[in-house]
Amino acid sequence: MFSGLLTALVVELTHFLSKHPDFFDRKAEAKEEAVKTLKVPTSLKHYLAHVSSEHFLKDLRFAMQVINGAAINQLGLHGNSFFKAVVEFLTTSFATKLDELPERFYMLPYEDRVKVAAEVIESENAVAAALRDAVVVNSYQELATTVEDLAKEVAGATTVLVQMPRDIPVELKKEMRNALQAEHPFSFPIFQINRGLIGGFRLFVNGSTKDYSWFNRIVKITSYV
Repeated sequence: MFSGLLTALVVELTHFLSKHPDFFDRKAEAKEEAVKTLKVPTSLKHYLAHVSSEHFLKDLRFAMQVINGAAINQLGLHGNSFFKAVVEFLTTSFATKLDELPERFYMLPYEDRVKVAAEVIESENAVAAALRDAVVVNSYQELATTVEDLAKEVAGATTVLVQMPRDIPVELKKEMRNALQAEHPFSFPIFQINRGLIGGFRLFVNGSTKDYSWFNRIVKITSYV
């Protein structure tokens, strides 16, 4: 599902390196300055600035295998720095973009989904284009499942599900994501509408019901939304 994203990332990274053949020989400060021009997520810039040429080539081979259809759980990617950078982006910045989509987004006609996706993911580069395609073509559940599976395989992330009686503001979702990810790094909290709930929330971590003290504060906030 994210083969388009991986392809775009590989193209951007290799194109950048072709223009900077001495990149891996530079000092750390020079690398960090050079990657600022890259049109990739911040986590991938940080990855490239700190990875060795040997590890980059290994990561490139893994990425190409996934692009060509290899199953992620058969490649031994746990702890892989490239894929951890991808997961970091997908579970933070990309997750926030998904939260910004209107509740009825996936019920819109294809042409309208394309327009809305272009408004939410505005950047004009190959990576943004690949993300827009993924959002338009796949359902939220398909996207969430794919990110979750990758996060579990690469970073041992937990499954986090938040059930609520109605949709909540994007900023509140972001606050909740930050709090949950502080407790469960690399997780991709899924916000699910359960209209059977009279009020409040249900929080599940790896299938078990959880309750955190900060959650009561959020419940009080949303009672006024």
